[in-house]
Amino acid sequence: MIDLKKESEKMLLDAAERLAQFVSSSSFEVWNRKDFRMYLDFDHISVGEHDRIFNELLVSTLGMYVLFAEYAVERSHIAFKSLLTDFKNNLVLSFLDQFRKAGVEEKNIKEWSTLINLRFKEYHDDYKVALKESEKAKEFDKTEDDLRIRWAIVETITIDCLDHVRRGKVEKDDPLWKLLRKWFILRTAEMNPVVKLGQDKSS
Repeated sequence: MIDLKKESEKMLLDAAERLAQFVSSSSFEVWNRKDFRMYLDFDHISVGEHDRIFNELLVSTLGMYVLFAEYAVERSHIAFKSLLTDFKNNLVLSFLDQFRKAGVEEKNIKEWSTLINLRFKEYHDDYKVALKESEKAKEFDKTEDDLRIRWAIVETITIDCLDHVRRGKVEKDDPLWKLLRKWFILRTAEMNPVVKLGQDKSS
């Protein structure tokens, strides 16, 4: 007899591992884009700065998926809360485990963990602000909570990522903002099944 709980746990664990890998591959994809590099004048900045920017893309993408996972937990039926919480935690653990599998030293992995915690606190704080602002926005009515929350998540991650990539020197009408925002919006599709799972039995 199939144990549905164990099967669900394994499915979400596998999904977390795949998504953690996707964080890396998709971040590399945008980091390697000609327009992204042009906006940041890659030819005239150091390799160390290239790496720092890539790291900000990684942690921003991971942070967006964690915010979506937390949204799924919050909105889910009680039967899914534990599973989705484990998914969220495994997403971060699977991301860090990639470094271990690549032979990265533990001290460097700890530095990554510190950066993740630092950025995640910032994302959470800024997300709360964006959520409050979205409640005032005329674009969203009372029946569009899902759209409003998704907007707040993407807006938070886009602005915070841009700010760190630019080292706080963000100018009005920065073309990189539009590029990042569109890219993050496209990346939200990977979390749709998780959010839907959490809401399937909610009422």
